[in-house]
Amino acid sequence: MERIHLSGSAIIKDNKVLLLFKKKHSYYEFPGGKVENGESWEDTAIRETKEEIGCDIELIKLLSNIDFEVNGRYFTSHKYQVKIKNNKMPKIMEPEIFRDLIWMPIEDYGKYPIAPNVRIFCEDYLNGKIKFSF
Repeated sequence: MERIHLSGSAIIKDNKVLLLFKKKHSYYEFPGGKVENGESWEDTAIRETKEEIGCDIELIKLLSNIDFEVNGRYFTSHKYQVKIKNNKMPKIMEPEIFRDLIWMPIEDYGKYPIAPNVRIFCEDYLNGKIKFSF
């Protein structure tokens, strides 16, 4: 069974998480993407976040490794707590892929169409399994 590794950024502000609406899947997801051959999880999170929201980031710590399945494909999602450098405002850099950028209140995750790994992340955060360093 092939497992696809994804790595991305959990950017939290005022108990809200930054998410992008991916047109292809019709749901919100974290900035991030597929780990390329020879690339570390950290490098993927930094590269993908810059490509998708135009911000340089500082990795603070690895928060979670979430396994999930979509349509018979298996994934592991590696999420890092990150800080946006220079207080730059995130914006959609790939409008052909993403429709919207939101700050979703974590406790309201059930009200939004979100990726499976985002749902698991929010549940784990609210249950105290994921801890942020502020």
